[in-house]
Parts: sequence; C-alpha cells; structure tokens
Amino acid sequence: MKVRSVTKNKGKPVITLTPNDSLDQAVALMMAHRIGSILIVESGDLVGILSERDLLTVLHDKRAMWAPIKVSDAMTPNPFTCDPDNSLEEAMNLMVDHNIRHLPVVYQGQLKGMLSITDIVEELLKKAKFENRLLKNYIQNWPDEEQADKTE
Repeated sequence: MKVRSVTKNKGKPVITLTPNDSLDQAVALMMAHRIGSILIVESGDLVGILSERDLLTVLHDKRAMWAPIKVSDAMTPNPFTCDPDNSLEEAMNLMVDHNIRHLPVVYQGQLKGMLSITDIVEELLKKAKFENRLLKNYIQNWPDEEQADKTE
C-alpha cells in the first residue's frame, strides 16, 4: 500500500502557517482542528513542522509568555518527509526511527498532504479486518471430507 492511497482519502485539509505567524495562532489552530502539528510553509514551500512536542520544548526552555514568539522559533526545520509512492512500511520505519508522529508528504518539492501515525494504524486495522473476513469466509466454505473426496 502506498502513502498516496492514505493521504488522498483523508478528507481533511492540511493546516499550515508561515514562519512569521505567532505561536498563539498556532495553538489556536491546533486546538480548533484537534491536531497535533501544523506544517510551516513559506512561498508555497514546506520549511518546517510545528508539533505539540515543539511547543512543550519552547515552554520548557523559554519559561516565559510565549504568545509573541514566532513559529520559526519553535518549529522543527527541514522535517522528515515521504513521497506519495512510498509504502506504508517505509513511512512507518521513518516515523519509528525518528520518533515522530506526523510525516509531511512531498512530491517533486510540493506539499501534497500529511501522514499521521493514526492514519497508518487505521489503514493497518482495515487491512487486518479485511484479511480476517477473507479467512473466516474461506474456513466457512472449507470442503468437508466427502466433498474433498468427490473432487479428487
């Protein structure tokens, strides 16, 4: 399965900000959309990602009122990305290897979507349920010994 098949069916727009937007704006968007990260885009190019973990790092390190702090002060620059044609296994390996929960999908330098760990889990669950139904159907239609003898 390819990343493309997951991101094209998400049905939610990718939420973005610019590096000069405030952290207050970022938090408001994250709360309003119930999301854990926002992609940072400048002139149409992905330049960073701001995650819940980035916000916590700023709060811990700066220990001050952070509302006027710019997104560029907290975002993760040059985030890991994947291609729409990467397999979900490749995307999962990248996420696990780098302990990240969100992976921007970029094709030929253009932001195409966002893949979250939840998206991967949902796809794996759908696949497991489908395989489970196939196995149950196969077992229910298993020929008994008499039928097997007649077909041989």
